[in-house]
Amino acid sequence: MRICFLSEPPRSARSVTYDVIACLESGGANVDIVNGRSGLIDLGRLRLDYDAYLFKSHAPLAESIAAAAHYQGGTILNGYLPTMKVRDKILSGAMLLQAGIPAPRTFVAGSVEALRSVARQMPIVVKPYRGHRGAGIEICRDEAEFDAFAARAAAGDGGQGGADDDGEGTRIVFAQQYVECEPFDYKAYAIGGYVHAIRRVFPAATQEEKEGTPVGDDPELAGLVRRCGKLFGLELYGVDLVKTPKGYSVIEVNCFPGYKGVPDAGRRIAGFILERCR
Repeated sequence: MRICFLSEPPRSARSVTYDVIACLESGGANVDIVNGRSGLIDLGRLRLDYDAYLFKSHAPLAESIAAAAHYQGGTILNGYLPTMKVRDKILSGAMLLQAGIPAPRTFVAGSVEALRSVARQMPIVVKPYRGHRGAGIEICRDEAEFDAFAARAAAGDGGQGGADDDGEGTRIVFAQQYVECEPFDYKAYAIGGYVHAIRRVFPAATQEEKEGTPVGDDPELAGLVRRCGKLFGLELYGVDLVKTPKGYSVIEVNCFPGYKGVPDAGRRIAGFILERCR
């Protein structure tokens, strides 16, 4: 079995990527890693004939290769279209809310200032609508904090949070209501039908904090996670949640996450991939 792993070089020596590759190879698969450091690619000679593609990287090159494999009928985990749905927070936010999945109120604006009326009514979290790994998040608990955020965005000093350039000079601003919740994050990871959830402090700094504490058996949480996977058509995914007085609330869904804190994650993922491809 030949597998193309669309993955950037892991940021940590403890990345689950190494375990997944090792377990795939020990299971008899040949794994080629393709990323922006792969060198020159002659598109006229590019052979998209792998038995499967593991679509993890957020890089434009990986997204383009996954798209090409998708339109040639390749087996992609996760699928190209499901992956691109959750990478767009505007689209995924709308899908979650319209499907009736508990999630914070979500807003999109064409400028930072257009968001002010919302900031006057409620605390908000502003983030890049195509961002990942928690980069660029701004919390505005009141209008004074929103003023400070707006000033940073206007100065262009990098504190622009959810203000993304749409390529035509417009700043797209994505925000969610900052809901009252426990002082913890919940992160749930799914491998097919298997779900493992952890609770951790926010923001998590150390490796121990990132691996969190196992939640244990929680049918409400597991059911909500599986609803998210079914909604987007994902098989290897994570769900970020908080717990409010009314129950869990889904903050966002991620494709092919890091699986920190999941026992034997590399073996589980590789086993699922091999079985799925066969």
